[in-house]
Amino acid sequence: MGSMAPKSSATTAASSAAPPQGRLAVLTGFAVAAAAIPVPVVPDRLIARVRGAVVHDIISRHGLSLTTEARSILADPGEGHAALRRAAEAVALELLRRLRALGSLAAAVRGFEVFALGHLLDRYITTARPTGTIRIHAEEARRIRELISRATARTLSPALTPATAVLPAGGEDLRDEFTRWVDTLLLGSASAPDYIARRLSAAFDEVLRSTSSSG
Repeated sequence: MGSMAPKSSATTAASSAAPPQGRLAVLTGFAVAAAAIPVPVVPDRLIARVRGAVVHDIISRHGLSLTTEARSILADPGEGHAALRRAAEAVALELLRRLRALGSLAAAVRGFEVFALGHLLDRYITTARPTGTIRIHAEEARRIRELISRATARTLSPALTPATAVLPAGGEDLRDEFTRWVDTLLLGSASAPDYIARRLSAAFDEVLRSTSSSG
């Protein structure tokens, strides 16, 4: 694949609005719930609908469009991160068999895939997509899916170094020790989506650089 030209500054500025993380978080929750349905075939169909809605939301917010085939390629949950799911399910089967947590972990992985799709599709459009066309066709959709799949797998690498979050400086800390520990636990949990997003972004940028250098 050839290298992708950087976007013009005007186009980048026009499309650099922060993604609607609230909607993406809710749609991710829908995917987790759908994946937990203990009925064959039904979860994949529902997750495909959720993924399709995520893709439409991101694409339309940037003033772009995509063909029916392109949407199907990006929305299909069948192959996207099958290796990631198999690895997670194997670990769960080995470590959590007695707790019967395999289904919960598999549902969480499906939710992660949906979150990664929305976050990285937005990053692709804002940082990597060539200018000049407003319609995404099947060929480009396959390239996007490959980039997202590789970046999602790369996210699991311990060697990945995402950007460090800048936390606001506080004033005098008057909390007692117990309250400090509880706050740390709650705020750390609340920061998990941001941490995942930063790892996804770092992984995507690495994959994009390697793809461009080899093109």
